[in-house]
This record gives sequence, C-alpha cells and structure tokens, in this order.
Amino acid sequence: MADLIVMPSIRRPDGRALETRRHRLGTALAASLIFSTSGAWAQEAASYTAVITPVNQFDSDLDSGGNVGYAAVFTAFRGNWTLDSHSSLGVGLRFDAEDWRFNDIEILGGVQPWDRLYRVGLSIPYSYTTDGGWRWTFSPTVEYSGESGASVSDSLEYGALVSAARRFHTGLTLGLGVGVYDRIDETRAFPFLVVDWRITDHLRLTNPLSAGPAGPAGLEISYTLGSGWEVGIAAAYRSFRFRLDENGPIPNGIGE
Repeated sequence: MADLIVMPSIRRPDGRALETRRHRLGTALAASLIFSTSGAWAQEAASYTAVITPVNQFDSDLDSGGNVGYAAVFTAFRGNWTLDSHSSLGVGLRFDAEDWRFNDIEILGGVQPWDRLYRVGLSIPYSYTTDGGWRWTFSPTVEYSGESGASVSDSLEYGALVSAARRFHTGLTLGLGVGVYDRIDETRAFPFLVVDWRITDHLRLTNPLSAGPAGPAGLEISYTLGSGWEVGIAAAYRSFRFRLDENGPIPNGIGE
C-alpha cells in the first residue's frame, strides 16, 4: 500500500473537535498469512479461514506539524457451517492491535493523543437461500474499540447488516445490502454492493473486504497470472472510531 490519505479527528467527551487535519502518509508495508480448511461429515459441512496481517506505516509528516506512524497486527477467524440445503450459520472473530507513534505534534502542544489501540469483534452471520436462488444474509456484530485504559462500556459498538444476492449465471453473482451500526457516540448507516463477477478466465471483479462497522466491502479487480499468482487493485472506504484512555491527555475522548 502507498499514499494512504487519512483524516484523523479527535474529540472531547462533550463532542468538541480538537483536531481535524488531512495528512498524507507515506508507504505502508503489509503482508497477509491466510490459512483455510474445510471438512464434511454426515449431512453437515464446515469451512474455516484464519488471516494474520502485519502492517507497518513509516513515520510521515503531518500538514499541521510533526509526524506520525504506527505498527499493527490485524487478525481474523471465520467459520461457517451448513445447517441444511437452504441455510448456513457462521461466526467471525477479529482482534486488531495498533501501536502509534506521534512526534512533535504542534497543534496539541507536543502531546501524543493516543498510543495503543485495540479492536475485538464478534459477528454471527446467518444465510438463507430461497428456492428462487436469492441468498439472504443477516449478520449481527458487537465490537470493542478503544485505547489501552479506555472504559470498556464506553468503547462498545454494535449493529447488523442485511444483504440479498443472487447468482444470475455461472461467473456472475450480484446483490445489495445495508449496514446499520451504533458506533461510539454516533449511528451510521450505509448501503453496499455485493459482487463476484468472473469477467473472463483471468479477470475478476469482487469485494476485497467484509462489510462491517468500519464501512462497506469495497471493490477489487484482479488478474490471474497462472501458477497460483494473482495481481489486483482494490479500493474501499473505512472509518475506525475508538474511545480514548480515561486517564490520557484527552480523557474519555474519541479518536477516528
């Protein structure tokens, strides 16, 4: 990843904004380890996927003065079980840890607004396929998002998404969905597109992410090179909101 554009925002508990600055972050390095397995027994089938993604964002200058960088590890586990010929039930677990570095932040008098952030989430998606071929999915989610030392009860987010998708022919699945989430001191709703389109034997358009509290699923176009290699480019809008340390420089504030 390179040239990530971020709009950081810090708010007091009373809602007053302390900082809203656009800054351009330099190159970030990321790599994913993906583990998956599946099994079938009797009339049941199950599949499991685990993903570990380490990220390092090199220190980069802020327009308001100073510089910022972070190192992080994003982990996710997903399991899915077939209940019968029409329905399935899944579980999604995630744990993210970020260690931020702020240096000489002039607008805050040199104070580091936050350091270690954690996100822990649980989702339970249920899917049902109608006789007409439409696949309906309902996925409730609860998530903790806060800095080390933040109040747990003030750091919870919850909500759900609903989507309907249909396979129109071999290689083309389309659908629409909506997500509604009560995030930290705000409620957010957004539509998203469900797509899996095998345009040619080598070219494919699909969603690179799962929709959730951070935003829609985005779009990715990829090209299969052969020998198991694939290249692609993806875009998505994601917004992470988190509660700040109760005893930090901005007690019980909100970062985004």
